[in-house]
Amino acid sequence: ALVIATFVSLTIGFLAGFVLAPRGDGDPAGQSGMPHAVGPDDYLQLGMQAMESGDYPRAEQYFRRATELVPGNAMAHTDLAVSLMYQERWADAHGELEVANRLAPDTPEVYFLQGVVYRDGMSDSTRAREAWQRFLAVAPPDSPQAEMVTSWIQGLGPEAVAQ
Repeated sequence: ALVIATFVSLTIGFLAGFVLAPRGDGDPAGQSGMPHAVGPDDYLQLGMQAMESGDYPRAEQYFRRATELVPGNAMAHTDLAVSLMYQERWADAHGELEVANRLAPDTPEVYFLQGVVYRDGMSDSTRAREAWQRFLAVAPPDSPQAEMVTSWIQGLGPEAVAQ
């Protein structure tokens, strides 16, 4: 009798939780196929999982939702920018990195990624160099990333001299 009562209680609790759980605002019937997430951290985690599986448009959806829920979260904007970079949407990625930079100006990852956007997406080696030099100013000098960025800067060739 105790086993049956426990089973019935768990079943009722599960069903009540399922029925009463809030649904996404813009997707009341669950038509987007996105799993129900409770908060921005859940969306960030789902975005990372989508990135790891190579589903960059889906990652973008999750990261964008996280930025809507917490617009002041610089890392959410940075993660969104990365998903856009993988889709080669350089201007959109640049915009998200600008937002992240305003929110957290001392974050090395933002400068690192800005350099990549300038070099690979905008063919602007001058701005790539500037972003990476800012990265080197705030990143630990003995980190592997600092070493890599130093080699990237050298790969840009000599700095253009203004006349």
